[in-house]
Amino acid sequence: MKRYKIAIVSDSYLPKVGGLEVHMHDLAHELTLQGHEAHIICVTPGGPDREIFPVHRIAAPLLPRIGYIRNGQSIPVLEELLRSGGYDVVHSHCIFSPLGHAAAYLAKKLQLPSVFTLHSVLRGVGGVALRALDHLYPWSAQPTIWTGVSSFVADELRAVTGRRDVQILLNATRTEEWRLPRREEQRVVSVLRFARRKRPMDLIRMVPQVLRQLPRDKWPIFTLVGDGPERARVEREVARLGLAAHVEFTGILPRPQVQKLLARSAVFALPSYLEALPIAIIEARAAGLPVVARTPNGVAEIIEHGEHGYLAADTGEFVKYLVRLLVSPELRLRMSAKAQLDLERFTWARSIERHVQIYAQALQRLGTHQPEAAHYAQAA
Repeated sequence: MKRYKIAIVSDSYLPKVGGLEVHMHDLAHELTLQGHEAHIICVTPGGPDREIFPVHRIAAPLLPRIGYIRNGQSIPVLEELLRSGGYDVVHSHCIFSPLGHAAAYLAKKLQLPSVFTLHSVLRGVGGVALRALDHLYPWSAQPTIWTGVSSFVADELRAVTGRRDVQILLNATRTEEWRLPRREEQRVVSVLRFARRKRPMDLIRMVPQVLRQLPRDKWPIFTLVGDGPERARVEREVARLGLAAHVEFTGILPRPQVQKLLARSAVFALPSYLEALPIAIIEARAAGLPVVARTPNGVAEIIEHGEHGYLAADTGEFVKYLVRLLVSPELRLRMSAKAQLDLERFTWARSIERHVQIYAQALQRLGTHQPEAAHYAQAA
């Protein structure tokens, strides 16, 4: 098997914590373990990085809050890294990442194969913004292999770009590490970034509704794992609603502690409805937790409604399904047993195999790519 040297590029990376950043870290780690040479290139401040792979942190002025580059100052540095790095493939992540788009453009300029992975739902403003950007900078016509982390987002990307050749690169995790012995407590757990799009406030406002529909001996603790810009506002809402006895915040926890927490929880809840393919839900399934999440989005590719948990169309349904699971240990036990089955497609072994296939296609495509439908405008 060919060994690749891969530049994994996005503005954002650890220590900023989210699904994208964790995925990039784990991808670089797993590629390295498989004998490839993966490098992270980002603009997120941090370090020193003590990883088995190099991390290149470009110093650049950043936009507040989101931490993306705010001008082109970092582009010459990125170009020099790509020019001198001897990379076989440039793999950009996050379609809203300016550094990722710059890397795809520079890959074309330097005659390097490139892959771009979409991790976000484009619904609404995101799709409109990308179409507008495509008029100014025709990113969709780059000789890049475009991929999405689920069929849901791949379909959205096909609609935006007009390209039928968008492929799927599923998110992954080490599912075996989440299979700890279960010691269930009456606990609803959520692992998420405290950002508006993740809807942590929605979950907090559901808590009184859930408690009202349960006998006191079934009242759960709601445990929220994570951090982010919305945390202080969410904590104030807990105090305003008088829920301090029913809600706890752990902050960011190391992965082994999250694994132990899931092993002693009853239900996993994720209130966001803008989900591409959340790693947290794959991990919840691997841990044997029934899941309640929103739909329609990429969660439906992980959770089969009524088998591994429930997919709620609105807040009312979300509350109903939480109550249903919390009152029935037998239902949770049945769903828990099914949750841990058939997870092979979300393992890193399968994912790295798929990445290598895509990288080989990128090598073949370089210099011969003709988009099947070059612009969204032609497909509209």
